[in-house]
Amino acid sequence: MAKSSGAYGFTYKRNLQPGQKPAVLEVIFSDDEQTFTIGDCVQWTNGYLTEAATTEWILGVLVGIVTEKGENLFKTKEAHDGTISGDETFTPASDNTTDKKVKGVVIVDKDAVFLGQADSTLTQAEVGEYFDLTAAPDRVTSTGSTTQAQRQLIELVTEDESGTAQTGYGLFRICESQLFNGIPA
Repeated sequence: MAKSSGAYGFTYKRNLQPGQKPAVLEVIFSDDEQTFTIGDCVQWTNGYLTEAATTEWILGVLVGIVTEKGENLFKTKEAHDGTISGDETFTPASDNTTDKKVKGVVIVDKDAVFLGQADSTLTQAEVGEYFDLTAAPDRVTSTGSTTQAQRQLIELVTEDESGTAQTGYGLFRICESQLFNGIPA
């Protein structure tokens, strides 16, 4: 499901533990001026939030962007540095960690399930298999594996909410989590 920015991204759908809300963390964005879009997979790098790289353990999925005081960045009147694009994309300023300290709100829950897209067709035979992110942190590679990777396909999605047939969508959970490193997923 492409966003208005053209990015794809992961969308929270449910928790594997019925009735549970997903665990979230707020983490200050790094100063390296990467562009972040709601739905991106992110990771901790030197204590700050960066885009997740393919094959590396991830912190979670970016679901919000807030000021240092916790106000929604896209609705606040509070001053901030960096660049906003649309209602889902933000590029922090080069001094974010010491000046405005804009933060990402990240679902870090290993039981959270997200709707996501592969870079090509997914099949029922791949349910239960593992996938790494593409070079962009908003989709998975099209080739599943039985070897643990960043995300696990737990359900194939064959049509969207409007009933239109889909071939590259599925429900995924986080497997290689920086918070649960070494704890079985």
